[in-house]
Amino acid sequence: MQPRQGIVEIFSTFVQFDVDQFSGWATDAKLRRSIKVCLESSSSEQSDTYWAIYWYRVWQTESSAVAIAHLYCLLITHISHFIL
Repeated sequence: MQPRQGIVEIFSTFVQFDVDQFSGWATDAKLRRSIKVCLESSSSEQSDTYWAIYWYRVWQTESSAVAIAHLYCLLITHISHFIL
């Protein structure tokens, strides 16, 4: 398993399985565009913690499906070493 590196990958990719084996990371194009636009327009810190809080607040205030998907991608980053 190749670890994901960088904010764009962490917030836009999902685990992909072949039968019951890890086969790689699948990139969601909509999430990739979303996080890239945010990164380009932000002058703030570029850490995963910053973006986790950002997407959590978006989800809380707007009930955004995109925000939930970004948070799910981050969650997979943190638990993937337990399940893969």
